[in-house]
Amino acid sequence: MYIRVVSITAQSKMQFDMTVTYFENVWSPKVISLGAISAEFVKSSDNSGMYIIHYPDKKIALSVFDKIKPEVEEVRSQNRIQITEGERLFRVDS
Repeated sequence: MYIRVVSITAQSKMQFDMTVTYFENVWSPKVISLGAISAEFVKSSDNSGMYIIHYPDKKIALSVFDKIKPEVEEVRSQNRIQITEGERLFRVDS
């Protein structure tokens, strides 16, 4: 399992809400169709949060990123983003 976390900070609450709507309705279905297992968004403040995408492996994660790179750059032009990714070591659920 390979995880990518995209930390996003928008300039305003309205811009953040629009970004979240875009990720939910456009970006998430696209990354799922390209091979991601799941995608979720966690809000950390009125104008920031983390978009978390789970992939089966690093190869698929890199392939998806290459295919959505233009969209990544567009989001980067409107928001401050930081991308962190890596192999999942463990997960504990109840």
